[in-house]
Amino acid sequence: MSKRSFEDSRDGLSDHNGLPIQDLLSPDEQEAAATGNAKKPRNFIATVACETCRLKKTRCDESRPKCGLCKSLGLDCVYNERKSSKRDQSLTMIMSTLHRLETKLENIPTSVVNDLQSLRGQMRQVSGNGLESHQSPAFVSDNRRITAMSSSFTPAREEDEFDWEDREPAPDQTGRISISFSQHGVILWPGARQVLPEQLLVAYETLGKNYVVELESSRRPLPMFTTPYPVHAGSQWLETVPFSMVKGLADAFFSVFNPFTPVMDKSFFFSFTVGTALETGFGYTMESCVVLCVMALGCLAVLAHQEGNYPLPGTQSHRFEPPEWMNVVIEEQPGLRFFNEARRRIGFMMCDNDLQSCQFYLLSSVYYGQILRPMDSWAMIHRAATCCLSMLTNHNVNFDEWEGDMKSRVYWNCLMNETILVQELHLPPSGLSRLEEQVPIPKFITFETNGYGSNRYPLSNVVDDSFFQYHFLAQVAHRIILTRIRHSLYFYSMAYQPPPTIQFTDHALHPAHPTPGDHSMHHPSPGTPASPHPISSPRPMDPNRPLSPAVAITDAMLRGRYMIAQFHIGRPYLYKALRIPNKLTDDDIEQIKSGLRNAMDWPITQGIFRKMKSCIPIKFAFCSQFFGQILLFYCIAHSPSARVRDTLPLGWERWNDEMMRFLEDCANQSPAVAQDLELLQSLWPQHE
Repeated sequence: MSKRSFEDSRDGLSDHNGLPIQDLLSPDEQEAAATGNAKKPRNFIATVACETCRLKKTRCDESRPKCGLCKSLGLDCVYNERKSSKRDQSLTMIMSTLHRLETKLENIPTSVVNDLQSLRGQMRQVSGNGLESHQSPAFVSDNRRITAMSSSFTPAREEDEFDWEDREPAPDQTGRISISFSQHGVILWPGARQVLPEQLLVAYETLGKNYVVELESSRRPLPMFTTPYPVHAGSQWLETVPFSMVKGLADAFFSVFNPFTPVMDKSFFFSFTVGTALETGFGYTMESCVVLCVMALGCLAVLAHQEGNYPLPGTQSHRFEPPEWMNVVIEEQPGLRFFNEARRRIGFMMCDNDLQSCQFYLLSSVYYGQILRPMDSWAMIHRAATCCLSMLTNHNVNFDEWEGDMKSRVYWNCLMNETILVQELHLPPSGLSRLEEQVPIPKFITFETNGYGSNRYPLSNVVDDSFFQYHFLAQVAHRIILTRIRHSLYFYSMAYQPPPTIQFTDHALHPAHPTPGDHSMHHPSPGTPASPHPISSPRPMDPNRPLSPAVAITDAMLRGRYMIAQFHIGRPYLYKALRIPNKLTDDDIEQIKSGLRNAMDWPITQGIFRKMKSCIPIKFAFCSQFFGQILLFYCIAHSPSARVRDTLPLGWERWNDEMMRFLEDCANQSPAVAQDLELLQSLWPQHE
């Protein structure tokens, strides 16, 4: 492969038959260079060409009412609008369901406040009629409780409000105290501190108010050198990388990571992005950065196939068979040689804020997350959020076209992953959540090449992606629900009564009577099989074995999302159980039992994932969850109230040991997880 000069790479001479790649990402026409007889290049691909252009096999500019060709020929211009497919109709139905769900969740607090204010008004009227002196103590108590309930439904604080949680917050004007949503915040709960061993609390106090951020921020950066492949290839080794390796790693990435973090379009990637990177000899272009990130994650994906004994995409085997380039995966940090080459190139393009830049930063965040570097992952998410804000504000975005839909895909991926780290570690948010009402949920519009470049690098083993797309929409709904749970339920007061949001949220997570067509929104209870999915691959001989690593992740996260939400609904009751156990009602006890049951046996750490550890998603978030859950199980088990101790589910000790082993596996990759593990080990100094 011939090498292009650095200047050529920077000048963006990566055209496809005269079509620059950046022009494919923007519908705005640009003036052609005024040199010779050069024609003005086309700067987009027609999604709906007119009949004349289709017959003549020319690129239609889609101008209405007449395209440029029909206008110049004086012909009638007829467009046949694309009919919506069954999948499109299903996606439309799901998005409508999600919108309905979000609207209902938002309106519940307002409606409850109105009802309570009306009731208080009636009480004032009774008082005004001279009956106040005859009120019983119970009536006065109920009136105060209603006042407290009304205040509990005041508008939730802004998602972007940022503060440190180094101690329990002071009560507000109504006596309401905010409960930490972070699992690391459990150690600050007053009820927990009365039960936890003194040595653990002393050790915690010496660490500082946010030791996780401090430890992760001060750790050594990733090694900055690159190990060539093969070793004797020298500094220009990327120019000699065989295409079979590039495609094999990219196929592995698209079969493992992209289905549940869909920031890339596979058709566009193989039609244009890979070609540009190869033609420039992996020069200093954003395409090179994106492809190198994909290859870095592809190394982890290949390891996941090996750990689970799954055949690599494009092979005819029924088990894993190492490719001839398997040694490229073997590194202390798999994929680091490709990731470092991407980091080397991004410096000259760090100020770009277009779609591909956003994809690069999101891919980098996923890579950092997989190797347990949460602060680096957050930095990349924050940079991707800047790209989203730049693309989505002060610009007209057509979300009904492929490019606009891709922007909605990266937006929701960015927002969800940012929310996880921000809520757990109390990091300053980017402000991306303020666009939540303006950016629609993605429709997963297919990129259509109209024959242009589609056969350049043929796709292998393409399956129906709608299965993963439905699950991504469920993931969006789950994140919306968790945010509503945090804002509606996470407070404490002596007069606390569970708001109706709890019952409604539980119904939304697990409806008793789902309507036809809403199966994608029906999160099954633990242990029930996942909904059927239209994947063309044959079932393996073991019916309990997932078809592929991506299916394993998606099925586990579907069941896990239900359990996670139910657990978070129960945590305010666990707070109450530890703080005022003598005030618990029978309903409180049932909520505590439900929360503890749903804190056990999370599918993402069970089954195939005991071996396939290279592709566990949001690994640091699970480590943080397990830190808080181990503390909670300990506190409930050592509660002075026998009634509280009796809420512990069967098998909690076994699950406790499994969570500890998970943290032990991750501790060598993260100083914060190692510190969490050290704190937890002080719970059992004699390994009792």
